[in-house]
Amino acid sequence: MYWLSMLMLFLMFISTSVVLISMPYLTSERDSFGVSISQDMYYSDELSTMRKKYVWISSIVYSILLLFCLVSISLITNAGQQGTLIIVYVVCLVTCSTIINVIFHLKMKKYKSAFPSVPLQKTILAIDTAFRRHKLIFSNKWFLIHFAIIIANIALVLLNYNRFPEILPMKFDFNGQVTRSVYKSYRTLLGLNCMQIVMTLLFMFINWSILKSKQQINANDPQKSIHQNTTFRRRWSLFIILTGLLIVLLFSFIQLNMMFLLNIEILFIVSISIVSMILIGSLLLSFTTGQGGSRVGGRITPSNVEPTNNDAYWKFWGIYFNPHDPSLFIEKRMGIGWTINFARPMSWFLLLGILAIVIGTALLVS
Repeated sequence: MYWLSMLMLFLMFISTSVVLISMPYLTSERDSFGVSISQDMYYSDELSTMRKKYVWISSIVYSILLLFCLVSISLITNAGQQGTLIIVYVVCLVTCSTIINVIFHLKMKKYKSAFPSVPLQKTILAIDTAFRRHKLIFSNKWFLIHFAIIIANIALVLLNYNRFPEILPMKFDFNGQVTRSVYKSYRTLLGLNCMQIVMTLLFMFINWSILKSKQQINANDPQKSIHQNTTFRRRWSLFIILTGLLIVLLFSFIQLNMMFLLNIEILFIVSISIVSMILIGSLLLSFTTGQGGSRVGGRITPSNVEPTNNDAYWKFWGIYFNPHDPSLFIEKRMGIGWTINFARPMSWFLLLGILAIVIGTALLVS
């Protein structure tokens, strides 16, 4: 049982580290360490060296952190201390990642301003007025499958309430020992279904935000760029739908485990299998697609044309704050995915609303 828990931790942490380490090679060629640049500059020897240095430094730092975390957990038997150690590791990982990114962001800004060896002759903004007519995502109707499973689970609980044991295990340590139990009630049994509903609605929102996010087209080859961006959105849309389905199925299996009291090792194996599929899928998608679809169909021919320079609207290298931009969602400059325009009041409303719903549901079912 212990090795299964350690394997799950290792898979989660190593996949996160791999994405963080590979960040400079996954982002769009229009950006480098959170700074807008031309493709000629992106492929310059100086930036190539900077990307390699980033990989080496982050690899060493994250490897040391991961090794320290796994060894420390193996030496501790107290479940509470193990949980605290994991939190400390996550905080250290985020802190180190932030420091490394800030350092390279500042280096990038310095390089761009001090070494105009790559002449930036002009800036072009490309817009496709028919962009929204493309099939950018998979329909949210696919989530009806998720809701059908959830409804079936709720019916299962209501029809078989008396078959559930009076005391339900809710939390396990790394050795598979129960560390928290609760008395059976409709609230505790249907709590997982509430979480399924909330998670499904959240994935639907993410899928919708992919559709509504701002179009960003490379002016050097607009048609190819449109194809890349469309592919990027559709692939992540499909991933979101499948991830939501896997999570719903995992919660369903946990609910069945409460009824039939299955072997805890089976629960761990199923959990690891589902988590592994999601993590491996996200890694494959990141490396085969790239940010904005930059890895789809080969690279666009390098040019000294610089994309619209909106560096002034990116605060602390990763926070987009542009009151003149009506867009709510925009592609990240560092890493894979999307972020929000913090200058729009609706963005704050959506963000705080989602947090309130998730936290409220967690407190309600705990």
